[in-house]
Amino acid sequence: MVSEPGSSLPEETRRTVRKWRVRVFIAAWTMYATYYLCKVNFSIAVPALKKFLGGGVATEESEMMVGTIMTALFLAYALGQVVNGLLGDRFGPRKVGTIGMLVSATMNLLFGLVGSYPAFLAIWAVNGFFQATGAPSRIKVLSNWFPPKERGKMMGFLGTDYVVGNAVCWLLAGWLLQNYGWRYVFIVPAFIFFASAAHFFFRVRNAPEDVGLPTLEELEGKKKASSSEKPEGAGGDDHAGWSFVFKQTFLNPKVWIVAFAYFGVDLFRYGFLGWSFDYIVSQGAPVGKGVIKVVMVPAFGAVGIILSGWLSDKIGGRRAPVTAVMLFIVAGLAWVFRLLPAGEGNFWLPLITLAGIGFFLYGPHLMMGATIAMDLGSRKASATASGIIDAMGYLGAAVTGIGTAKAKELWGWDGAFLLWISGAVIAGILMLFLWNYKVEEDREYL
Repeated sequence: MVSEPGSSLPEETRRTVRKWRVRVFIAAWTMYATYYLCKVNFSIAVPALKKFLGGGVATEESEMMVGTIMTALFLAYALGQVVNGLLGDRFGPRKVGTIGMLVSATMNLLFGLVGSYPAFLAIWAVNGFFQATGAPSRIKVLSNWFPPKERGKMMGFLGTDYVVGNAVCWLLAGWLLQNYGWRYVFIVPAFIFFASAAHFFFRVRNAPEDVGLPTLEELEGKKKASSSEKPEGAGGDDHAGWSFVFKQTFLNPKVWIVAFAYFGVDLFRYGFLGWSFDYIVSQGAPVGKGVIKVVMVPAFGAVGIILSGWLSDKIGGRRAPVTAVMLFIVAGLAWVFRLLPAGEGNFWLPLITLAGIGFFLYGPHLMMGATIAMDLGSRKASATASGIIDAMGYLGAAVTGIGTAKAKELWGWDGAFLLWISGAVIAGILMLFLWNYKVEEDREYL
């Protein structure tokens, strides 16, 4: 799975590089998988939190409170993506990622201990900002250790981290909810995340030069790194200068096309992540079967991620065609799911449909937020490009909090589903504008 470095290198160097690539890959995978334990756990707690905030019964007011808490996390996450993307490119993923994990774990622990709406709102917003250290950190790690020609494949394998983390989180959270109550849905993942932070810090390194190896450019036989490309006090993580970073990201129109498309993707994705469990339970399904159904989305998403990354590499690094087609399919499947009875008497058809939604959703999500971000930003601005794209995505996600609660109030679940589906359709249309774009490998190293 992990690639071999250039054949011109001495055999001992090649073995060392391969060993470090495996080690760094595992550290990055584990790190981001556990990020999801302390973010999407909220979804499983939604029905119980609505009752808690409503004084024992779910009300329209308590539903709006829950939606507002969701939106607070997403808005803070959007801001955090830009800030932490810049910090990741400057100070390296090892420092930025570890700090983010420790703070996020602390916020989850506090969320499980407090009992008032203002406290919930403030804590979850802080959690959102520091959760936003995860995606730029893992993307920066991958772009520093693996060449452009393999990123579709490698990001496909790495991208299984958050769908596996999502599925494990929901299974764990569902079990904790049934047996111990909603508070433990936040407390237990917090302690797991503390341990994961220590693992990430001690196992990962920002770039090959941090461990005395040649730079990625030299490993791939592209060129010798010039003195201007050497580390600037960032632990070996080579910073190309702020002017390069801004030109490659903020002033790149392709980055903004993907970013606005990502707004729609996350509008769809977090509509499902945040509310589908509540929807299924509201249709009469018991908690256990409801969890099994929603877990199909991330579980089959992992397969879609690997296949889409592989396919985009096979067609010459063109990500947009694969992305657009999959988004149009997922929009259709979402409406099919709304038309199916979701109660206890109908288990298999909704389950299969949700599996299809996961399969066709997560490939585009991963490629736009990670692989295309690396293609457009180059390895020296990949964290910032990811931060911009992900920030716009989480503005879309923010709409699913208050927006879904309001759409339900006005038009019921049909309104909520139409809101989410519109995001996928708009995203697919925008990606058509990049149909023929592919990364130029030699330019990517500049």
